[in-house]
Amino acid sequence: MSLSEKKSKTITWAKQLTTTSQSGLLGKVLSNSFVNRNKKHVAVYLLIFLIIVLSAHISIGNLQEKIQQDLFKKGTQAAHNMGEKISSPLLGKDILSLNVAVGEMAKKNNPVFTAILDHDGKIIAHSYPDVIGTLYVFPENAENLKLIDNISIDRLAYKGKPIIGFTKEILFSGIKIGKIIFGFDAKQLDAPREKYNSLRMVIWLISIMGFIAAVFLTDRYLKNKRAKELEAFKKADTVGPYRLTRKIAQGGMAELYLAEYTREDGFKRVVAIKKILPHLVENQDFVDMFIREARLAALLQHPNIVQIFDLIKFHNANFISMEYVEGKNLAEIMAHEKKGLPIGLSTFLIQKISAGLYYSHTIKNADTGESLNIVHRDVSPQNMLVSFNGEVKISDFGISKARSEPSFTQAGVIKGKLSYLSPEQALGKETDHQSDLYALGIIFYEILSGKRLYKFENELEALSALPKTVIQPIFEVRSDIPEELNKIVMKCLEKDKNKRYQSGKEINDALALFRKQLNISYDESNLVDFMTERFK
Repeated sequence: MSLSEKKSKTITWAKQLTTTSQSGLLGKVLSNSFVNRNKKHVAVYLLIFLIIVLSAHISIGNLQEKIQQDLFKKGTQAAHNMGEKISSPLLGKDILSLNVAVGEMAKKNNPVFTAILDHDGKIIAHSYPDVIGTLYVFPENAENLKLIDNISIDRLAYKGKPIIGFTKEILFSGIKIGKIIFGFDAKQLDAPREKYNSLRMVIWLISIMGFIAAVFLTDRYLKNKRAKELEAFKKADTVGPYRLTRKIAQGGMAELYLAEYTREDGFKRVVAIKKILPHLVENQDFVDMFIREARLAALLQHPNIVQIFDLIKFHNANFISMEYVEGKNLAEIMAHEKKGLPIGLSTFLIQKISAGLYYSHTIKNADTGESLNIVHRDVSPQNMLVSFNGEVKISDFGISKARSEPSFTQAGVIKGKLSYLSPEQALGKETDHQSDLYALGIIFYEILSGKRLYKFENELEALSALPKTVIQPIFEVRSDIPEELNKIVMKCLEKDKNKRYQSGKEINDALALFRKQLNISYDESNLVDFMTERFK
């Protein structure tokens, strides 16, 4: 197996894997019509939802913190006040004064208990006299909450009841002579916290319900509004300043109308209006591609490229106003003829198309002078128009790519028609102007031979078969093809793009020399006669 075949097989496998992955749960979610329809306002409502719940969370957290700080402040202040009163009585072991201090603490602050210990840890005054004279044992499961001004604040249990305890060392001339320990009922801290936690949950639930309700109500409103707009969109016989007269074509994604533009001064122009099909109006990827076609093609002013006049937004939908080319596309001509076209006609058509492609590949930015390098990426017979006036024009730059433009290509998606891919596209390489020239070579081969060069059933078949397919020389398919023309056609179809013609101008020049050598004088008048005889 050659290196190119191995690479093609690897690319095929990778694209198949990517395509399979995209069809999973995430792919289904992202492609869901409800999700696509509501992306923008869901993002806005989600932002509002987050602001509300975060603001509520922070506010409630601040309230809970304030309640805790107030309790800590109350306890530390009580500890300081009591410490100032009992330092002397504690030093002299004035039990009466110490018990009075315990009673005052009970009246002012209503603690669960208050204990005064001597320097050995023995209880010498307590809210409950029956423990006086015993050693105080600090609970092992106590949780230290904070240390403020040398007062330890702890969560612990007293007689099975949760409390917030405050412990202060009593000093006399810098010597520790005992301790004060008292505790407040933890409900003073826990009850408000639980209440505010419940409030927080209520706010979350209300916000979530509000978010869901807002999304669904907005969706319902927008669906009704969109339905009315689509109805108006379908029935519209005017688009901005253009009056639609009749439908002239329809594809899988858009339809084309003949329209009249009439100015107040009486000036009239017949144009074509390209209109997205109703079921694709809400497909943002396609709408972006549609707008992009107008923006890029509007830069191109060349006799062999369909001119874009205007991009109109009407009933929340986009329309392209473009040059009307009265005639047929190459696919229709080939279907009518059912055989190869005359050499003079074929070379004339390819010269004109190559001139248009060369222009799009080399056009420069008017401000910077940098080449825009606009690659069509969908060069195919359907997009090559031939008018009854002898004009040849390239249309549909919908998936074209300029150097300054982002690519809309996603993994597992081939841009362009499968039968007109270049080998480098099949190998997953960067698409440049050479892909357009290869596709032009395929068209050249087909209009001379009268039959399709490649026929692929699906993307994976194209990716695997294209790089290794050997193309039969055109003069073996059609005996009247001169050797010189065979060389030109087959050079366009070289698998190695470095061996191909490097520009549309090179193809045009080669054909001009060939026509001169064989004295082929086919021109616009001959094309008019051809089109008139067959289609008018």
